[in-house]
Amino acid sequence: MSVHNLLLQMLGALGSGAFGALFLFTGIGKATDSARFASDIAAYRLLPLDGAFPAAYTIIVTETLLGIWLFSGAATLAAGLVSAVLLLVFAAAMGINVARGRTHLSCGCIPGVDARLSWASVLRNVALAVLVFLVGLCGQPEFGLLCVEGLLMGVSLLLLCVATASLTGAEALS
Repeated sequence: MSVHNLLLQMLGALGSGAFGALFLFTGIGKATDSARFASDIAAYRLLPLDGAFPAAYTIIVTETLLGIWLFSGAATLAAGLVSAVLLLVFAAAMGINVARGRTHLSCGCIPGVDARLSWASVLRNVALAVLVFLVGLCGQPEFGLLCVEGLLMGVSLLLLCVATASLTGAEALS
């Protein structure tokens, strides 16, 4: 195996750890206050009002399963593709509301962070979609210890980003 391939696989493991932690954190966090998350979804006015709770539960389960899937390192291309599609759906929902001038809405992205909709949040989700798809293309190291190291580094990277955003008062990651 070439050094180039190993480096790509390590980047894949790092990204899988970061995105896996992101999806697990957001999925579980939204589950702890599903009523608020359903309210955030209803405020977007893209679904009938009675569709907010089913959509919230679907997103919570999907994000949690995507987090587990990314952590597992199994079928990395499929995990990256499905994750990217979900982030693009979020970007589209945000973009529709920003275009409508409804920037006062909560993003609903990361539980406990009151980020408002903006074109920056739309672009951030598009950028994250591209990154998670690229993570899927990178694959995972064949050696188990390298895979675990990459996943732990990815989790650490995500935690550092969230802590930095929180301490600086910057808008959240997703």
